[in-house]
Amino acid sequence: MELGSCHSLHGFRNLMASLHEKRQEMAQYERAMLRPGPVFAVPGYCWACNRDTSFQVSYDNCFTGDDGTRMPNWREHLVCPICGLNNRMRAALMFMTEAVDTAEAVYLTEQVTPLYKATAARFPHLIGSEYLRDGTAPGRTNPANLRHEDVTALTLEDGSFACIGSFDVLEHVPDYMAGLHEFARCLRPGGRLLMTVPFALGSHPHVIRAELDADGGIRHIMPPEYHGDPLDTSGVLCFRHFGWALIEDLRLAGFRNARMMFFWSSELGHLGGMQSVLEAVRQ
Repeated sequence: MELGSCHSLHGFRNLMASLHEKRQEMAQYERAMLRPGPVFAVPGYCWACNRDTSFQVSYDNCFTGDDGTRMPNWREHLVCPICGLNNRMRAALMFMTEAVDTAEAVYLTEQVTPLYKATAARFPHLIGSEYLRDGTAPGRTNPANLRHEDVTALTLEDGSFACIGSFDVLEHVPDYMAGLHEFARCLRPGGRLLMTVPFALGSHPHVIRAELDADGGIRHIMPPEYHGDPLDTSGVLCFRHFGWALIEDLRLAGFRNARMMFFWSSELGHLGGMQSVLEAVRQ
């Protein structure tokens, strides 16, 4: 499943060159799986369910290939009809399970998603949260039993977790460095941070799309980009696509051995080219 890992833009370029033929095979397989739609199935094995399945795919939020072919957003689809986890969620669960023992304490920066439900079934000492906007105090739960946390000022105790999973969250946080410092504070030494963010693989600096001005207002540098939010149908603003400078940011925040891990698997339904999860170890 794992294609390799690297710590820098230079290492990524070398990895891409070494995988040239493999990437061509991957692209050919994905095109061979395409069907007219609007919904189609891709056979495979669901690691989370431990059984064969037919991953469900649609062309919602699809891309257009260089030749005009419609390409699904594989990362957000390939949903297992049994457990409800899509491509990226199944990968996140697998990386967390491989990173630490299921008896350890884990924090997940989400709580209303299928990923949280599946993680809670494996990790009995899991804490999850959402960024609530209903007046709930930090660290408290609302009537729906959802815990409110701001990742830039967590109410969690120092060194209380063996693993923190934050998947597609940090790009929505204006002060992302404060979030990285909080993750490091709440992890025990040697604890693992597993994270996904929109990543500009060919760039060292971050691609800034929006930022806060001196008065706290939003200044758009690029056309606004909104991502799906399970708590708000209007979506949530993306402030940046991260570049390889994130590896240095993690080191400054108190992490070591930060690396981007790349994976792809036809059998496990992890399609969409080179998928990735970032891992860093608390110093």
